Amino acid sequence: MAREICLLDLKAKGIEEPRANELADRFWPVLANEIREGLLDGTWPFTAAEIDSLAREYQQILAS
Repeated sequence: MAREICLLDLKAKGIEEPRANELADRFWPVLANEIREGLLDGTWPFTAAEIDSLAREYQQILAS
């Protein structure tokens, strides 16, 4: 679900295939983290630092 939302966000910014798919593959954890509101339920393979870094990159892409 997070990847699909990420892909929709990227396409809404005018990013076309295949680049939108590549970016969605990279940044879906940012959306997953937002969906789960930072709460950990089970195993989460990403550190807080990784999510913060990805989130900054993702926001820069969406802002441009």
